[in-house]
Amino acid sequence: MKKAVKIISYVVVVSLLLSVSVVGVRFFPELRTMGSLKPIEGTDLYTMEFFADYHFDEFLEQGASSNIEYYKYVNSIVDNSISIGLSEESTTDACSAFTFKDSGGRRYMARNFDYKTNPVMLLVTSPEDAYKSISTVNLNTLGFNTENSPKMVDLSLFGAPYFPTDGVNEKGISASLLQVNFSRKTKEGSKPTIGIYAAVRLILDYADTVDKAVELLDDYNMYFDSSLMAHLFVADKLGNSEIIEFVNGETHVIENFEPYQVASNFNNTEEIFDDDGYVYYKEYSDWLRNSGGTSAYDSEYSAYIRYDFMRDTLYNSSGILSVDDAFKLLENVASPSKLQYSVVYDMTNLRATVITDNDWEKKTVAALSTAK
Repeated sequence: MKKAVKIISYVVVVSLLLSVSVVGVRFFPELRTMGSLKPIEGTDLYTMEFFADYHFDEFLEQGASSNIEYYKYVNSIVDNSISIGLSEESTTDACSAFTFKDSGGRRYMARNFDYKTNPVMLLVTSPEDAYKSISTVNLNTLGFNTENSPKMVDLSLFGAPYFPTDGVNEKGISASLLQVNFSRKTKEGSKPTIGIYAAVRLILDYADTVDKAVELLDDYNMYFDSSLMAHLFVADKLGNSEIIEFVNGETHVIENFEPYQVASNFNNTEEIFDDDGYVYYKEYSDWLRNSGGTSAYDSEYSAYIRYDFMRDTLYNSSGILSVDDAFKLLENVASPSKLQYSVVYDMTNLRATVITDNDWEKKTVAALSTAK
């Protein structure tokens, strides 16, 4: 009897160990992903490396025609038993971005994400049939905030690849989204539909030139939710850059012919609108001549003031800055009260340097390894 009990106990233990082993192997990429989550001490920043399949190629086949559909798909990837929060509130982001090169010829994209303080993630993704990238994710899109910080057990983190606000991929392509007053792209035929976050992920995963980024976007219809109208700023390590806008239902590409380019929170496309709420550059110019000067956040013309300040600074330096100079410029055009993060992407050496919450002395650097 005792021998039989021992045998049964042995079989049970072995079965349990085998089960745990099978589960561990099956979910090893997911476990590695969650285990890579690291908070950066003294900041609102987290880093994470994504080893699991986030099924973006499958998403692109079907697309989503609204934020509700997008979140529904992401929740199906994460866990249908939880719900990543959906906010329909209009935001008042005041982002600034520019490209530049340093004295050694290395190319960079820099940007401010002026938004209320929330946790931020530097996310490294390594999809099997697409390009590696480092991207920045506003974790508020996954339901996190200052009272609810991310932890390794939070399954909603598996939705992080679907919400990049900017990033750089292994081909030296960088992309950022910036809010504008109005965006619209006319739907064409049976093309799948995607939103602005998916557009950034599309570029990071599949574009190897700025022209390829435009081609990729042409393959999809796009929806713009009332909470986030935006245009896209795309650049590469060779010095090419473009602003991609969606105005009057059409895609407009603002090409660059300088060693730098600047983007802010207004469409650059020269169109005349009557009802879309635009503040036109001519109106701003007339106002500026009579204003006596003001800080970037003292008027409705903030986006234009920041744009001019960045453009003038880069013009005077011939588009050549050090990374420290770039952060100083970002600081000069940042909101003093609601800067979530600032980041400088090195498109040549594939690095991201980031600060959070106006702490300009606490820089965190993440590097992208292209080793297979």
